[in-house]
Amino acid sequence: MKRILKSTVFGLAAVTILAGSALSQDKVRVAFVPQIQGIPYYVAMEEGAEKAAEAFGVEYIQQGPTSTNATDQLRIFESFVSQGVNVVGVSPVDVETLKPAISKARAEGIHVITSDADAAGSEREFYVAQAMDQDLGYTILDEMVERAGTDAKIAIISDAPTIASLNAWIAAIKERAESKYPDVEIVSVDHTDGTASRAFQFATDAMTRNPDLGGIIGIASTTCPGIGQAVEAAGKQGQIVSAGFCSPNTVKDYVLNDAMTYSVLWNPADLGYLTVWAGKQVADGASFEVEPKVEGLDANVRWLEEEKILLLGDPMVFTKDNIEQFDF
Repeated sequence: MKRILKSTVFGLAAVTILAGSALSQDKVRVAFVPQIQGIPYYVAMEEGAEKAAEAFGVEYIQQGPTSTNATDQLRIFESFVSQGVNVVGVSPVDVETLKPAISKARAEGIHVITSDADAAGSEREFYVAQAMDQDLGYTILDEMVERAGTDAKIAIISDAPTIASLNAWIAAIKERAESKYPDVEIVSVDHTDGTASRAFQFATDAMTRNPDLGGIIGIASTTCPGIGQAVEAAGKQGQIVSAGFCSPNTVKDYVLNDAMTYSVLWNPADLGYLTVWAGKQVADGASFEVEPKVEGLDANVRWLEEEKILLLGDPMVFTKDNIEQFDF
């Protein structure tokens, strides 16, 4: 009755407002919860996602916690569910924390996908993967051994110990070392709280404990600046082979002055673009071809039906020779 009276009093203006609201609701709404808000990697992912949203007529929202905190991430995830978006994508900080919320969202008819990191064993519908975990782990260690030697001592510094994707990359590095480089020694695996200061401390400690340390590998973009700063502070540019899964802009200065030797990653803008495209597909009830053609994306995308993985492509290696060609 109130809505009828309001339309009567305000006439055409009220009808226009209601029609606009209806049109907004007709748009597929895709939300994404990264592991942390505001770092260059996820900013680039958001830029790619917004580009896809414009191309495919999607409303896109991205919000993450201010630190890699599972409880805060869960709260944001549940907020998107309560808003009734069509699709919620998430890069889990802690899979076990999210599992019940994912089940509840699916029961309410909301599509849930993972991107950037998976939630194995949950009710997510599929995983938009930047590259295969094994390929990433193998590539970063192969590049390390090529530079530091087949008997190098290597320290690993990761983000929160609950992040499944990072743990999978560490497992792949260890498996590669055991199977191909038996004389490589992984001297330590440390976990930060998502801050560069903690990564700096762990890298400094590793160099102090191991004067003959050959290399340091950062397993998240959040660790890379701290590692670069630690190598600089120790005056070991060119002596320690330091690397990580880092966005080029995060480590460009360190790479150019030899405090960081190389980075292995992918283009997060492309990952964000693919995530939104995939969200629109699932919301529309469309299925994936084995090699999907994604309009506006120059990537060799593959659909792995058995694993329920939509794969962006192979890892990229960024060095002093090519890092200035990229801006993310």
